[in-house]
Amino acid sequence: MRGALVKFFSLSLAAASLAAGPAQAICWLGCGDPTEAHARKIFENLLPQRFDKPGKILEFKQTMSEPLEMHATGEKGYEIFFTAKVQFPEGANLDCKPDDAGKFKEGCSPSKHFVTAPRQSDPKGKQYVAPGETVAFDEEYRFYEDPNGWKGPDGNVYRQ
Repeated sequence: MRGALVKFFSLSLAAASLAAGPAQAICWLGCGDPTEAHARKIFENLLPQRFDKPGKILEFKQTMSEPLEMHATGEKGYEIFFTAKVQFPEGANLDCKPDDAGKFKEGCSPSKHFVTAPRQSDPKGKQYVAPGETVAFDEEYRFYEDPNGWKGPDGNVYRQ
């Protein structure tokens, strides 16, 4: 009897997975929501794309998260908000150091608002970081539902 019950449950689970479609079947048992660890990994991936020297992450903390649904497309999303502090022992983007008059050369941004995943209004161009300086980040990452989990702003898919 017990064997028949286990077999019935297994077949029911398989049928439900197939009925959901092959894409949904992959994550049917718990891709879960994106996590702080996923956001930190994205941060680690994007940091070298914005800064030409290595930074040491001193602090990374999720401050809020929320599920999203794009009503026009029906696409599901998820946002993770976080703060981080990164120290740059060697500095970064040293070629963007302002001149003695405080002027930045073309392609460099004077903004002290640092981000790893820029949007329309965020600083355009490279940002100078003095050697030894610690930079504060206050950002959010938006994830989009993917058949295999959640696609992050670094282009990678994350699942639990």
